[in-house]
Amino acid sequence: METKICKSCGRELPISEMYSNALGVTNVCRDCRKKKYNETIAKRKKNKSLEEELANAKILRLQDFTPRELLQELKRRGYEWTSMRYVEIKNIDFDSI
Repeated sequence: METKICKSCGRELPISEMYSNALGVTNVCRDCRKKKYNETIAKRKKNKSLEEELANAKILRLQDFTPRELLQELKRRGYEWTSMRYVEIKNIDFDSI
């Protein structure tokens, strides 16, 4: 009986236990090939769920921050200043009064 050594797990197995494709018998056993395939599928699902999570995440705009939160975020990002002036503009619709 002809055998081959799996390059992944190092076991010596009969040719019938090795993975084969259109080019012939490979140097990887069926068990290792199946394990690698399942790992790849799990990784793709994880990446897809992360992409969906990012797509569904709230997009923050400057107007979503309070002045204090904005200053804290700028400091966290490394901005430095000696003084800062905050001006708030409010629009009042007189037609609704």
